[in-house]
Amino acid sequence: MQEKDQHAHNLSLGIRLRWALWLLLSLVVAPVTHAESVLLNDTTLVSGSQSGVFSFQAPGPGTLSVTLTDIDWPQTLNSLSFMASTGNQVLASWSDTASQSAVTLSFQVTGGRYFADVLATAGGALDLGVYSLCIKFTPTAPVPLPESGVLLLVGLGAVVAIRRLAHGKQAAA
Repeated sequence: MQEKDQHAHNLSLGIRLRWALWLLLSLVVAPVTHAESVLLNDTTLVSGSQSGVFSFQAPGPGTLSVTLTDIDWPQTLNSLSFMASTGNQVLASWSDTASQSAVTLSFQVTGGRYFADVLATAGGALDLGVYSLCIKFTPTAPVPLPESGVLLLVGLGAVVAIRRLAHGKQAAA
């Protein structure tokens, strides 16, 4: 009987060691992530020539990625241009009269209120066109994931402690 208990104890210890090794490895190789967020996503139907001014807030220092897409419906636009600015400074601009299908611009910001100006000119028999504007923000500082790993370890330690207390009470009874 004692040999059977020893075998069960060794098996339990081996399982615990494997779990501890897996947990340690997952904490060591935990990825550093940058939480990208969409600040603005807009699709606009253009009739003739149309200008749109969009205001958005960057939460802090980071990178803005602006994608301006000429959606081929009912046909491509004759011209499409973009400008990103603060209240008093142009940060980035782009203009094309031959309408590419999509253009992406990236630039650094410090946080605060920004403006996106889009000018589009439709053409063809219907004098209609569509563009899509998407502005994404990626913070400079990575999102801290290791703290969540510590919290996971504390939770697993609590589960183990509760199980030991429960087994101790059953053995005493």
